[in-house]
Amino acid sequence: MSVANLIVINPVVKSLELLGDRWTILILRDAFLGRHRFEEFRSHTGASRSTLSKRLENLVAQDVLYKKPYQTTPLRHEYRLTKKGLALYPWALLIWQWESQWCNDQHELPPKLIHRQPDAHELQPLVVCRHCKQALHITDVERRVLENAEENDLQALKTIGNQRRSRGGRGAEEDASLGHITDIIGDRWASLILAAAFMGLQRYDDFRRQLGIATNILADRLKRLSEAGVFDRIEYQTKPPRSEYQLTEKGKALYPFTMMMRQWSIDWLGGMEDAPFQLIHKPCGHELAVDVICGSCSSVPDPKDVGYQT
Repeated sequence: MSVANLIVINPVVKSLELLGDRWTILILRDAFLGRHRFEEFRSHTGASRSTLSKRLENLVAQDVLYKKPYQTTPLRHEYRLTKKGLALYPWALLIWQWESQWCNDQHELPPKLIHRQPDAHELQPLVVCRHCKQALHITDVERRVLENAEENDLQALKTIGNQRRSRGGRGAEEDASLGHITDIIGDRWASLILAAAFMGLQRYDDFRRQLGIATNILADRLKRLSEAGVFDRIEYQTKPPRSEYQLTEKGKALYPFTMMMRQWSIDWLGGMEDAPFQLIHKPCGHELAVDVICGSCSSVPDPKDVGYQT
C-alpha cells in the first residue's frame, strides 16, 4: 500500500480537517487560557471578524465548543469547551511544550506551565504508551499493514490541503505565543508533508508523487519547513541537483504531538474499526495508544491544576 493511501486512512487526517488551521489552533489556545468571548478571541488571535465567526461556528458544529448566553439584551454568547473540546487539553499542552523548547524568539515564548499537584512544580508534558507507560519515541513505533488492505480515494488529500495561508495583522493586544508552531502545523499541506516524512519519505519527487501536491506548493512548504528547522536539506546529487529532506531533532519532536492528535481522533472521531493498518509500540508489542502525563510527577494533568508562570 502506498504512503499516500496510508495517510488517507490515518486518523491524523480526520483531525487535520478540523484542527489543521492556524486560526482554529489560536482559538483553542485562548479557550484553554480562559478567554471565552468573541472580542477576546478577535483581539488575541488577530483574526478578522468574518474568519473568526466561521471558525467559531465550525467548532460549535463539531461539538468542540458550545455557546452559552451571558447577556440577553442584546443577546451575547460565550464560547465554552465541551467534553470533546476539553479532551484536546493534552494536545494543547504538547503544542505549548514544543513552542517553549524550539521557538527562538524570546518575546513570543509562552510562559512556563506550573503543575500544582501534589506540590507546585514545572509541568513537562510527556507522551507515554497507554499500556507500558514508557515515553514515546519515533523509533519505537512500527507500522503494520494488514492483509487485504484496499487502496483509498486520494482526493481526500487534495480536499484537506485546499486552504489559503493567511495571517492577520499584529494588533496591540494580539497574543504572539504559539506563533511559531502554528506557522508549521496551522497549514494542512505542511502537516501532510510531515506525516509523509514520519512514514519515511525524504525526496521531493516522492512527496510530489505520493501526495499529489502541485509543484509550486510543495516547493514552498519544503522551503518553509527547512527554514523553520524541521527539515535538513541535504544534496545527494549534483547533476542535476537533487536534495533529500531529512527530519531534524526539532522535526522529530513533533512526532509525539502528532500521535496525540491521532489518539484524540480515534477516541472522539472514531472510524478505525476497519483500518487496514496498525501502529505497534515495539517495546511492549501492543497496538499504539498514548496519553500525556506530567514528566515530573507522572500524573495526568487536569486543566484546573495547571497554571502559568507570571
